[in-house]
Amino acid sequence: MGIGFIFFFLDEEEKRLTKEEEKQVMIEKAINLRLMCDYVVSCSYGDIVLLICMLHDYIKMMDKIKGEDDIQWKVYYRQKFQNMADRLAEQIEYDYEAAVEKCRKKWEKQEKNSDVGEDALVLALKRGAGKKPEKTEEGKNDGRNHVSEIISGV
Repeated sequence: MGIGFIFFFLDEEEKRLTKEEEKQVMIEKAINLRLMCDYVVSCSYGDIVLLICMLHDYIKMMDKIKGEDDIQWKVYYRQKFQNMADRLAEQIEYDYEAAVEKCRKKWEKQEKNSDVGEDALVLALKRGAGKKPEKTEEGKNDGRNHVSEIISGV
């Protein structure tokens, strides 16, 4: 899975959430310690799902980039981002892993069905392979089946 799957997944989730998007999620007690005041922040359900997906994708991307080398990433930030994504998902009852699996199956099905041209060519060659080679005008067999003849059925 590459970047194409990520965009496919986000697009599928966005289509699924268009009805849910109208619902607002209230985030209360967002406190600014410097100003000593609190806020109530409103986001749509779809925005929160997008944030969860971005956090998971960011973690995967950083794991590839940082690997085992960066201890600060591995010990502190990775866990912090993972906890944030899990906490948000739990609060809105969103199952990221189930959504990814559902989308992966759809992606694989589309990938499998996307190349029917190759299947048709293989089938035509198999059917044509059973034909006897045609004789030339002189009555001699040239010993070959041409692909274009096999496909066209000549």
